[in-house]
Amino acid sequence: MYRLIAAAAGLALLTSPGSAETIERTVKANTVSAIDGFLGYEVNTCYPSVIPDVKVRQAPANRTLQIRPHEQALGKDTRCPGTKVRGLAYVYTPKKGFKGMDEVVLDIPWSWNDLATQTLLTRTYRIRVE
Repeated sequence: MYRLIAAAAGLALLTSPGSAETIERTVKANTVSAIDGFLGYEVNTCYPSVIPDVKVRQAPANRTLQIRPHEQALGKDTRCPGTKVRGLAYVYTPKKGFKGMDEVVLDIPWSWNDLATQTLLTRTYRIRVE
């Protein structure tokens, strides 16, 4: 089983239009791990939002990254606890026996609403495999 780190779309996902961000993660060797992801919903109403078409700009050199559909119930600290929402999980699998650094770059197109211009968030994940 893998761990999932999820954030509400539009909150943790974007910092500014056309922005780039570098995130560091540590995972265990020989283990499938979710390194990030998000849940797509409107924070005030809990209505579903569009799930962006995330693209891998740079694949990891030391194995694979999958972008998997994910569904999860919202927690007690939200306006709609228990509501199931959809999103994506970014799941990294290192080569068997690999230990060291790896990196993956994702492009995430996003629009705050139907009327807003779409922006592109580029996220670089530096992954330490221990």
